[in-house]
Amino acid sequence: MTDRKQRIHTELAESRAYLFSVAQQIGPEQAVASTENPAWNVHDLLAHLAGAERGLQATVQRFLAGEALPDGFSLDYWNQRQVAKQQERAIPELLASLEASRVDSLALLDSLSDEQLAVRGLHPAGFETSVGGIFRVMAMHELDHGQEIALALGLPVEKRVQWA
Repeated sequence: MTDRKQRIHTELAESRAYLFSVAQQIGPEQAVASTENPAWNVHDLLAHLAGAERGLQATVQRFLAGEALPDGFSLDYWNQRQVAKQQERAIPELLASLEASRVDSLALLDSLSDEQLAVRGLHPAGFETSVGGIFRVMAMHELDHGQEIALALGLPVEKRVQWA
């Protein structure tokens, strides 16, 4: 495994370990706790993360195929739909979904060459990045929302993710 892939593996493992350490502390009352995002509670953030990783896998495939985002694509609308689709899923189901998507993300990462990791495209949030960057966004996104959940649960957060 190349150094670049190893660094990405490490970032993904660290963000996942953090998220799951926080998620293990979610009880029924905490699942409905408000978060920094006034539209979403703790459960909604986990539902969002469960859908987002699959979406980022599709973004990698789109970059590799040289495809643009569909006309009229709205990340806000897409996110709202993903959360709505998973409203009835229990926290353990969402965590199982996250585990399954991570297996697929790592398999995808491991299948890529360094040249493929360098392929660039437009992230759905509107910034340009590489395929490798998408995997790093996956880790940062998960860590950021994990920290948001921790704050909603009243847990300490030492250093918040800094999006560049």
